[in-house]
Amino acid sequence: MKRMDNIVILANGLFPGTRQCLDVLETAGKVICCDGAADKLLDAGLTPDAIVGDMDSVSERIRNQHAAIMVRSTDQDSNDLTKAVHYCIENEYPSVVILGATGLREDHTLGNISLMLEYFPRIHVRIMSDYGIFSLLRSGDKVKSYPGERISVFSIDNSVSITSKGLKYSLNNLQLSSWYTATLNESVSDTFSLVFNSTQPLILYRAW
Repeated sequence: MKRMDNIVILANGLFPGTRQCLDVLETAGKVICCDGAADKLLDAGLTPDAIVGDMDSVSERIRNQHAAIMVRSTDQDSNDLTKAVHYCIENEYPSVVILGATGLREDHTLGNISLMLEYFPRIHVRIMSDYGIFSLLRSGDKVKSYPGERISVFSIDNSVSITSKGLKYSLNNLQLSSWYTATLNESVSDTFSLVFNSTQPLILYRAW
């Protein structure tokens, strides 16, 4: 059953392969494809509601059969995923799940994850892959979890210091001086939280 509150953006990275991700895609109320990702969606037997991008990688099949839902943007200062997110913001969607944003080219993966901070707070964005999910975490937020859940935290600001509650390896005013500093931790309870000295969210990764 489709969930109309579940808006999905399908980027042109690695197409979802796990049942968990495919369920999100197949039950989406709307699916917005980034350019050439539309071909992958059609190959999976699904139909996009919109195709957003500069249209440099869409096939003739898309051009001929789905021209009416193509939203062309030639802005060279943003990638197709950012264009798709802006499309969702313009249509006043409060939240979106992004699939296909990881895998294939690692530079695209890193760029797509870091761009999550650019969308905040205009829209709630999560990036889901076959291996886990990225979301944004504000200081003091309580996160639902379970004992043994594997989590990592990243900050683009290496001056941020964090203190944890509910994690196996306690973080006590730890400065996130490098990307790896707060990775490979585990939850020990049904919730955990982080307090840190920044109004900008941190990037939270939770492995399946």
